[in-house]
Amino acid sequence: MTKPLPALGLVIGVIATYVAVGASSYATTRLTRRLQMFRDDPGQTLPWLALLVVIAVVLGLLMMAPAIGAGVTTGSGLLLTAVGLAAMLLPVRQTIDLMKLFEFPGSRYGSSYLLFDGSVILFGIPLLLVGIRRWTQESKLARTPMPPGLAQGSSGYQSTYPQTQQWGGYPGQQPYQPPQPYRQPQDQPQSQPQNQPPQYPGQQQ
Repeated sequence: MTKPLPALGLVIGVIATYVAVGASSYATTRLTRRLQMFRDDPGQTLPWLALLVVIAVVLGLLMMAPAIGAGVTTGSGLLLTAVGLAAMLLPVRQTIDLMKLFEFPGSRYGSSYLLFDGSVILFGIPLLLVGIRRWTQESKLARTPMPPGLAQGSSGYQSTYPQTQQWGGYPGQQPYQPPQPYRQPQDQPQSQPQNQPPQYPGQQQ
């Protein structure tokens, strides 16, 4: 079993989500201009659509990682939830200044509408709940002692502990062996049958 590293995953999740929100904000703004300017050219749309797909795949793979998946999911949901709540609760001027942190330096395009209408809360809260649930379960599994046989199968190394018998017993106890049927040695002469007179030399049978 891979050792969970949820704290490291939490940091990676926050950083990866911040970069993903900034890149997706830039891409969704370019896609929105397609509707505003009535552009039907797929060449102006496919690159930004591909960028969104790549961002989603990378985040999905990070959340699926066995060691850091729970932390990445929790960090991603935490950042999205915090941004969505800040956009709704802070004053307008402070909200605009906050959303500028997700813009590319020198870009003439502003932040995406998703950051201002609170839609990211719909993604942030489910990810946060799922991440906390996974974090709790993996922490419990990490604290649970594993039997030697299960640890051997998961790690791939042979265990040095003596294997216990299938039907109980004590360490060092010899397994039960059923008694073997008695066999008469072949080198001993067979006893004469009972109720038969002895035979003398020269006597015909």
